[in-house]
Amino acid sequence: MLLTQLCLMHTRSLQAARRSPSTVTYYGYALEPLHKFLLERGHTGEISEIDRHLLAEFQLWLRDSRGMGPGGEHAVLRGVRAVFRWAVAEELLDRNPTLRLSMPNIRHEPPPAVQPEEVNACLKVAATLARPARSRALMLTLYDTGIRQGELLALTVDSVDFNTGMITVNAATSKSRKRRVVPFGIRTGKALSRYLRVERHPSLPVIDRLFLNRSGEPMTPGGLAHLLLTIGAQAGLPRDHTAPHAWRRGMAVQYLRQGGDLFSLQQILGHTTLEMTRRYVRYLPDDLQREHMRASPVDRL
Repeated sequence: MLLTQLCLMHTRSLQAARRSPSTVTYYGYALEPLHKFLLERGHTGEISEIDRHLLAEFQLWLRDSRGMGPGGEHAVLRGVRAVFRWAVAEELLDRNPTLRLSMPNIRHEPPPAVQPEEVNACLKVAATLARPARSRALMLTLYDTGIRQGELLALTVDSVDFNTGMITVNAATSKSRKRRVVPFGIRTGKALSRYLRVERHPSLPVIDRLFLNRSGEPMTPGGLAHLLLTIGAQAGLPRDHTAPHAWRRGMAVQYLRQGGDLFSLQQILGHTTLEMTRRYVRYLPDDLQREHMRASPVDRL
């Protein structure tokens, strides 16, 4: 069986299991470099001929030819490893060539989470742009709700209920494939209302997406990333501090910092397990130290 056939079967399996479009896209991203590597090597792509030694060469190729850092390399290899594990489980392969594959060491520091002062800096920049109401509403929605990039871009006008202060994330766009409602605050509601009144002009009446580009078409992931990158650069922020997911992390951290609990945060973020939500506690060492000073059992003996 060729690698291209295996990839197609794996993709169909993910779709049959109702995995999110972002998950399907991730595996395509992970396997695309392997396809190119085998093509450059003149390899047939027969999966039974792929062994650990060939994959070790692939690792070096990722670093030397693609210029990938440890994080990117790790992400690609995780995807490759998962697909081969699936192939063995489905009895499409007798052995897993990734079993003893050495994974690169990556930094254990948590990835960037946008901070309140950075949000304020971005809002100041947004006020100077051609569509200030849209940029402000978009960023406040990201920061106030913690919804994912795909969930944000899939929102429709009817997704926002100003009476209840809730946004509905449909199951089809949620990573967990479950519908959920997410609350938003008064300032975010005012920003969304103003954007709808003064700047949202769809090119066709049938377009119901909430956030539109300058042509009145639904905003794309590339358009969103470019907008946030432009605003972040003008605000003097590092590139990765204003990536779409950094706003989600920032919301989670600030929610906990302001006294929110893990259980409600889990529901807001749409995590299937509490352990996924608990990761955000890593961002709060200073806060934990202050709490310990306040409630230390030994200091109160």
